[in-house]
Amino acid sequence: MTKFFKLFQDSDFLTGILTLFIASFCYAGIGDDMKDWVFPLMACYTLFSVSTVFLIKSLIKLFQNSIDKNVIILNEQIPSIINVIFFSLIVFGFLLALFAFGFWIASFLFLWASITYFNVEKNFSNSIKSLAISLIACGVAYVVFTHIFYVPFPESRIFG
Repeated sequence: MTKFFKLFQDSDFLTGILTLFIASFCYAGIGDDMKDWVFPLMACYTLFSVSTVFLIKSLIKLFQNSIDKNVIILNEQIPSIINVIFFSLIVFGFLLALFAFGFWIASFLFLWASITYFNVEKNFSNSIKSLAISLIACGVAYVVFTHIFYVPFPESRIFG
């Protein structure tokens, strides 16, 4: 049983599990439309294949007793790990906002939250500056992509 728990310190095993989770999550979101057949299925099958290779590789290491304990978290890496976790939460919030409010409001909120979070000096003045930068960037992108290139974007489910 301790051999099994040592697998969680091997990067190949963790990569295989993460890739399997992402492939399963993406496969569940594939629709029945003909456009959903080629690229999403090909991408999911590729991810499933990559996951299988990594998991088989880690199982071979398990049976050969040659597990690499190469996933070691040092104290100086903890702030970076926390930043990755918070940014992942911001991205998840963007996806929820995208579903509810549409692309432009969600993009504005995502950009503003990202700039504010990663700004070194967290104060009201910098928060207002990041708000202005987000508004300007989304405004320019809106004009360019909707009125020049005519790109359709997801619309709000709340505001119609």
